[in-house]
Amino acid sequence: MKEKKKTYLRFFVLIAILLAMAAGSIIYVVIDGNTFTASPIYFPTDSVKIEDTRLKVEDESIVAMENYYYGEETLFVNVHSLNSGSTKIIIEVLDPKTSEEYGTQEIPLYVDGFGTVFQTDTMNFDGYFQVQLVIIGGVALVFLFTGYTFIECFFKARFTYAMVACGGVALFTLFTVVLSIYDLIMRGSFSSFRFFLLNLADCGYEFSSYTLPFMLLLSLAIAVSNIWLLRHEGRRPQNMLGIGLAVGWFLGFVSVYGLSYAFLYTEDITFGSIALRLAYSLGYVLSFLECMLLSTIVSAFFSTKYKPPHNKDYIIILGCCIRNDGTLTPILRGRVDAAIRFERAQYEKTGKHAKFVPSGGQGSDEVISESEAMRRYLTEQGYPEEQIVKEDKSVNTDQNIQFSRDRILADAGAQDTVKAAFATTNYHIFRGYILSNKHKLDAQGISAKTKWYFYPNAFLREFVGLLFEKKWFILASVFLLLTLYTIGVELLTMF
Repeated sequence: MKEKKKTYLRFFVLIAILLAMAAGSIIYVVIDGNTFTASPIYFPTDSVKIEDTRLKVEDESIVAMENYYYGEETLFVNVHSLNSGSTKIIIEVLDPKTSEEYGTQEIPLYVDGFGTVFQTDTMNFDGYFQVQLVIIGGVALVFLFTGYTFIECFFKARFTYAMVACGGVALFTLFTVVLSIYDLIMRGSFSSFRFFLLNLADCGYEFSSYTLPFMLLLSLAIAVSNIWLLRHEGRRPQNMLGIGLAVGWFLGFVSVYGLSYAFLYTEDITFGSIALRLAYSLGYVLSFLECMLLSTIVSAFFSTKYKPPHNKDYIIILGCCIRNDGTLTPILRGRVDAAIRFERAQYEKTGKHAKFVPSGGQGSDEVISESEAMRRYLTEQGYPEEQIVKEDKSVNTDQNIQFSRDRILADAGAQDTVKAAFATTNYHIFRGYILSNKHKLDAQGISAKTKWYFYPNAFLREFVGLLFEKKWFILASVFLLLTLYTIGVELLTMF
């Protein structure tokens, strides 16, 4: 509970900082934005000088021109706002030899209700560079918060869907920060707020582009592992998740890039605009789901590598099917053996014994309960009855954890400070953490090895579980991303 309060407190502090940064940048622009220096006009120094130009403001009731000067082959024009509205600065370039008009260039300007002057072709305003840094800083703060939370979850063995969500957000925000900084550096003196917003709007599309080779290989590998799983474990819906992922990702990829190519090659402007917006929107959704999938894989993998401390009072052994003669299958025996190895190592290290909680009821096709089969195996290994606390009512993993917790609290005298662990197959470890968190049982996983082809499907199962368990968080995140994207696009087209 204390850890959750600390996390929530950090989250609210982060929101407060982001709101303060946003408010501060808006106030800064409003206060300082009534003046503006436009500098988009480039002339070669050996042909055109400052005296070879004539400048005028189309509507002098909107802005007043203060001065203009020439530097580094660029013409700078200083103006300040008078009233809201649109106008332009007209620059007449004279031929230095004949003094006749050589050409005309224009700088379109817009003054909003606060008196802030915008150059509408670049969307620049006084302070736009500082605002870009504030936006990048805000995204970087989100990355630091979610990234730190993700790492903290690993070291404190809090392998939950919240960890997965933080990892996914951290990955996407890191990509956004790196791409934005790279874009600023590469554009240099050509920097403009319009390009910056375009870059942000393009992040989802760019992420799916950069991760294309990896996601293609991942989808193919998972689909192949699913075929192997189907051959060895039977044709069950849950054994086809990898094939479903490969097909779903391929359709999403084709949709995003098909719409982008439709924009490039269509002659219908309206259709092209709609196709581009749909491509970028779907790119955000696809990239966000890719981030969550990758975070799920990393989180589930890390959960199998965490080594619980040797201080446990109880070790829950999660059940699975047994043989027709009541003996343990290789998978179940691997779980019991892993629990035994941990208990023996703990006793050798600390002198403290842990009680075993074999968990699993009797299926309709089983001669005895799974817990009884495990109890018999434990006694064969020399463990006394008083060191075994059976739980023989559960019929699935969720009930394994829930009912085992009840048995532990009853055996321990309703003490909720007992230290527990659960032993299960490595691909099943993350599921154990999720359900332990659900039932408020502070327990860490003891991993037993199994066949490689179980892994990918287990990762996908947790990814699907994430989508359902955190559906409101994911929907809100996708909605926020699409909203920000839409606002950015509208800002780019409003002038």
